[in-house]
Parts: sequence; structure tokens; C-alpha cells
Amino acid sequence: MTVFPTFEEVYPGVQQELKKAKQLRSKQKGKIIRYVVIGIIMWSAVLVSALMKASGNVTGTILFIVFISSFALFGLMVRSVRDFHYSYKKTVVDAVLQEMFRLIEAPEDEEDYKYRVTYKPTDYINGSDISKGIMTRFVKTRGEDYTRGQIGLTTFKFSEVELIDETTTTNDKDEEEVKDVTVFKGVAFIADFHKDFDGKTYLFNKRLNRSDKLRLKKRKAFDIELEDMAFNKAFKTMTTNDIEARYILSSNLMERIVAFKNRAHGPVQISFVNSNMYIFTETKKDLFEARFWRSNDEKALRNIYDEFMTYFNIVEEFTLNRRIWGKR
Repeated sequence: MTVFPTFEEVYPGVQQELKKAKQLRSKQKGKIIRYVVIGIIMWSAVLVSALMKASGNVTGTILFIVFISSFALFGLMVRSVRDFHYSYKKTVVDAVLQEMFRLIEAPEDEEDYKYRVTYKPTDYINGSDISKGIMTRFVKTRGEDYTRGQIGLTTFKFSEVELIDETTTTNDKDEEEVKDVTVFKGVAFIADFHKDFDGKTYLFNKRLNRSDKLRLKKRKAFDIELEDMAFNKAFKTMTTNDIEARYILSSNLMERIVAFKNRAHGPVQISFVNSNMYIFTETKKDLFEARFWRSNDEKALRNIYDEFMTYFNIVEEFTLNRRIWGKR
């Protein structure tokens, strides 16, 4: 049973922030409508100039001004939408998170049960933290929706991230060009597993590319099969310590990992490195975004609540908030 409140318990506590968001949405929509009207008037002036057979210089000047102004108006429209999304996250989404944690019902048998959360919509987990848990090579990192906190004994952090590598190609002029290539886009989740691992264990539920396989072999990782056939079908397991991997991946934990994989939006990669569990879930969806043109805030917030609970449930379902093992 989860310690977290239901969405129906959370929703009434964020009505003030929702009211402000609705007002801002209406204001920004009004701006966009005005920009569209201005654009129509400007292009109408070009059409009238052409129909009246004005001199080429006059028509050309008007066309140039209207063309440049249209780009400016488009930029203002994009900015209006972007400003709304940022404000929505900073107020409404943060309010949902704070309400979720405020209404936590701590277990009665744990007097020192701690819980806290912070949310920064424009921040993300840095590349140095991510690189410890993922095999994919990357040189740049982008992201948003940085969430960190504590549930029980477990500290956690997660965010949407895009990992970018560079590839060199040769163009038609036999010149080398460096291009950015996205190698991962989704959610990175890191939690303290309260165990100092001697080895490193990696789980993949999609085919590894050649470079990732080579990196794992250089780290002396090898394939193993576990007793759970459903788990073996869902994940490929590689480790540097067979005994430890089997100790970590108990039958209960394997069952929960498969359940998480079945709920995920895309391929999942999990690793146990040092004292942390790393979970990387690929998805092209923006998971914590508000709707701008459709204003069904209750449905949108329910989706956002469900996405957050997916990752908070990791802490609970994987029993990370219990000291199954103590750190040395």
C-alpha cells in the first residue's frame, strides 16, 4: 500500500494555482489572437498593393517589411506559449508535488520516516551523474523537470534528459562535418539502493549496439541467466559479479522490475553501480507538460500526477526505502 495520497485527495489543494494558470492561459491566447490579426492585416496590405498594381519598388518594400514582421510575430507567439508552460510548471506542477508530499501518511512503525521534494522545471540531472549508470556514449546533455527528494531512507532524483553524441561525416566536397546525434531521450532516475556493490550489474530490454557491448566487455561484464524465465525474456542481464547480481535481483525484485517495464513508455535500461540504482526509460513524450489550447486541467494534471507516481512507486515498489542492506 502506497504512502502517497490519491489524485482526488491532491486535486482540491491546487485550485488557487490552477485559477492563476487559467487566467494566464486566457491572457496568452489573447496575445496570440492579436498577433494573428496583425499578420492578416499586414499580408492583406501586400495583396492590396499587388492588386492596385503599385510600383515594383513599393510592393517589394511592403513585402520585405511584412516578411520580416511575420517572423517577429511568430517568435512572439512561440514565446507566449513557452511563457505559459514555464509558469504552469513553476506554480501548478510544483504545487501538485508539494501537496503529494504534504499528504503522505508515514508508516506508523517508522518514527523517523522522512519525506521531502523539490522541483526545478528548467534544470536536469548533470551528465557526470548519468554517465555512471548508462553505457551509451554521449558528449552533451539537455533536459528539464528536475525532481529530487527523499522518501523514507531513500534519496532520489530524476528528470527528462536528452543525451547527445557527435559523429563525423564527409560531405560532397570531401570536407568533414561534425553532427549532433541523439542517443537517448527520456527519463533518467537515480536512487540510493543502500548497498555498496562490489560489482556492476546491467539490465537491458532492447538489443545492445556494438559499441555498448564493447564497453561492457571492457568492464569485464558477462551474460548471465536468472531463475525467473519471465525476467530473462524481458531483460538481458550482464554483470561483473555473478553472485552479487543474483543476491540483488531477488525473485520479488525481478517481478517488480518486469511490472515497471510493462508500464514504461519505451525501452528500459537499469544498472546497479556503486550504491545506486539507475533507471533510464526512453520516451519521445514530454511527460510533465501542460496543455495550452485544450484547457481540461483536471485531466492534464491527472496525467502529470500519474507520471510522478510512476517514479515515486519505484522507491516504494523496489523497497528502496527499507534498509535491506546496510552500507559498509
